[in-house]
Amino acid sequence: MILRTKTFKHFLILILLLISSGCSVWENFTTYFNLYYNTASIFEDAENEILSQKRDLFSNEPLVVPGSAKTNLIKVVEKASKLLQFNSNTSFVDEALMMLGKSFYYQNNYQKSIRKFEELLATNPDDEIATEANLWIAKCRFEMREFTEGLSILDVVRKKSVEEDYEKLIKESYAQEIKYRIKEEDYDLAISLANEFAEVYDDDVVRAQIYYELGNLYLLNKDNENAIVAYEKVFENEPDFDLQVAATIKYANALRNAGQNEKALEVFEDIRDEDKFSTSYNEIDFEIGKTFVQLGEYNKAYDQFRLVDSMYKNTTFSSASNFELAELYRTKFMNYDSAGYFYSKAATTNLPKDYQTIAKENNLLFAKYSRLRKDINKISKQLYYSQNPEIFSTDSTNYVADSLKLLTEYLEQKEMQDIWKSVDTASRNSNIKDSTLIKDSIFVKDSLMKVDSLIRIGELSSIDTIGLRKNILDSLKVKNLAKLKDPKNPANVINQLQSQVKLDSVKFKKNPPRKLKITADSAKTVLAKNCLELGNLFLTEFDVPDSALSLYNKILIEYPSPTYYPNTLYALGSYYLTLDDKSKADSLFNIIYDNYKDRTIVNSAASKLNKPLIDLKFDPAKDLFASAEDLMLEGKFDQSLIKLYNIYRKHPKSGVAPQALYTSGWILENDLSLLDSAAMVYDTLIAKYPASVYVKNVSKKVSAYKQEKFRIQKAIQDSINAIAKLHNDSVMVAKNDTLLNNAEDIIDENLNLGGVDENKNGITDPALDNNIVNNPVGITTKKKLDPLWDPRKHFN
Repeated sequence: MILRTKTFKHFLILILLLISSGCSVWENFTTYFNLYYNTASIFEDAENEILSQKRDLFSNEPLVVPGSAKTNLIKVVEKASKLLQFNSNTSFVDEALMMLGKSFYYQNNYQKSIRKFEELLATNPDDEIATEANLWIAKCRFEMREFTEGLSILDVVRKKSVEEDYEKLIKESYAQEIKYRIKEEDYDLAISLANEFAEVYDDDVVRAQIYYELGNLYLLNKDNENAIVAYEKVFENEPDFDLQVAATIKYANALRNAGQNEKALEVFEDIRDEDKFSTSYNEIDFEIGKTFVQLGEYNKAYDQFRLVDSMYKNTTFSSASNFELAELYRTKFMNYDSAGYFYSKAATTNLPKDYQTIAKENNLLFAKYSRLRKDINKISKQLYYSQNPEIFSTDSTNYVADSLKLLTEYLEQKEMQDIWKSVDTASRNSNIKDSTLIKDSIFVKDSLMKVDSLIRIGELSSIDTIGLRKNILDSLKVKNLAKLKDPKNPANVINQLQSQVKLDSVKFKKNPPRKLKITADSAKTVLAKNCLELGNLFLTEFDVPDSALSLYNKILIEYPSPTYYPNTLYALGSYYLTLDDKSKADSLFNIIYDNYKDRTIVNSAASKLNKPLIDLKFDPAKDLFASAEDLMLEGKFDQSLIKLYNIYRKHPKSGVAPQALYTSGWILENDLSLLDSAAMVYDTLIAKYPASVYVKNVSKKVSAYKQEKFRIQKAIQDSINAIAKLHNDSVMVAKNDTLLNNAEDIIDENLNLGGVDENKNGITDPALDNNIVNNPVGITTKKKLDPLWDPRKHFN
């Protein structure tokens, strides 16, 4: 460790001085030095463990501090603090502060780290220690995102390190800024610094790493030629084995990217034959597949990717091979269903980092394609059946027949399996000796043995026996099936199963014929929407404009839905723009601009035509309302009323429709004094626009009006009921008087009684008079009401 080597000279001098001193001084020094040495040893172990992680030279991946290293760093902080606390004037102070500053940095405590390095600088250490302290301060500034100050300090450190040839500090100062430039994607400056770094650094092992990273930077910057040169320089220095393998593969990739496909394939095949590259065979085989693609040998590429997928399962290269297979199906074989399958397979496995985002995007894209295709096929078929019921009936009949046929075949196969299974069971069971199945099996065996004997003695030709074994077995099968189908046979399995099967449940064939569950017009609208989305996929994502054109024309001819018609015209115009046929495209955009000013698509067409944008919020009812308002102010209430009510009738969705209704009611109520008609209009306002601010102004009036109207109607009905009751009572009184008079006459006649007729003397009894003299109780005379006015009839 540097800390211990630097203090070794001081230690020797101190030893000589302390030996000449007393024993007590020597004991104190021994205790102090042991504490320093233990602290330095613990720190060295912790730092070595942290830095031993395999990382690229310019990697921006954060350092991972293992658990044991964290424990050691805590001990370093405690012990180094003790050194400074009790021995602040010794020569070990600089080393203790350096260990403390680094420990705090590894613990992500950057403020404390900076303070310790500033304390170290305050002790006026030698130039190398001061430069190293400034380097660590710069690193802390970067971690605290104080980039400007960090870069400024780093520039001073790098110049001082190069000037004084501090190799370790040269490496760290260049690496720190290059990592920052890569993170900011400033590849040009990162490349410039890396080239400068390679020139000033003398270690061939490190120079090999620099040129490897430089080649990677050139690839990021799309500079394949310089990348090839950089990778070649790796081999001119002293790369370790892992770096040599990685650089060779990168070199071949750069050749392929530069269009030198044959040379790239030659490099890959050469290293594939070397055993020292065996740990990287999976990557090499994968890159060979990609090179076949660049050479146009798509079948070889397909076979190579399938090989990688099968040989190196559960690796990143297996997943990447699935992605490349999807790309082949998509761009070369034009099989989108298979492409979707492999995208899905790739997206759900362990992909390399640079494949992950695009694989997920393409998986979603092809899932959408698959869904659209499935929906279009299903609804198109259902629409066809709905439009052709006789074909639906025929196909349904055929479907049921085919399903039953499949069912019968399945049952027969199952039955034969059960038969031979029973034969096998019977042959092993000594208790079943007279089984018919055993007899049949023995018959077949004996028959075949007889045939073989006849052939051997020349009585039969082998040609004549072709198919004989099959015929005998088929005969046995028919015989046993006939027995099982016999209704008298208790083992009649087929009949039992068929009796349990309902026609509605027979689904041995997929996709049975079905009719639409929605109207034909709704189905066409759905088809127009799905075809438009699928066409846009073909045009913008898959780059297959002919398929897009076919779908757009299908919408316009077969599914001319008013909802999607203008959007389809726009998509068709975009198609013609891809063909540089601007005249056709503009003619379609003009149709949209002239005829669909209420659709959002109109402004897209306007942009293509460089015409003024349309105000989609324009409301023609506003102008009508202003005109009606002018008539009202002029006192022309009848004309104003007609215009206002027509706004509601013709533009019910307009923002001024509730205001127009309210104004209509106000005119009827206040200017024309037609209160019933006003109430009708207000009631319409409440029913149609309950959330309108105008409802608050009239709701109480309408409620009171309805209550009064109900009261009046009830009073009228009560009066009618009372009159009807009085009429019935008067009829009963008249009948009773007649009976009484008749009774009196009979009595007088039988008893010879006479009496004075009071009526003859002009005396009358009002109670016995049938005429109603006074009005019945509760009946009041009301003024006849005007009929309710219906504005709908008035304006029609």
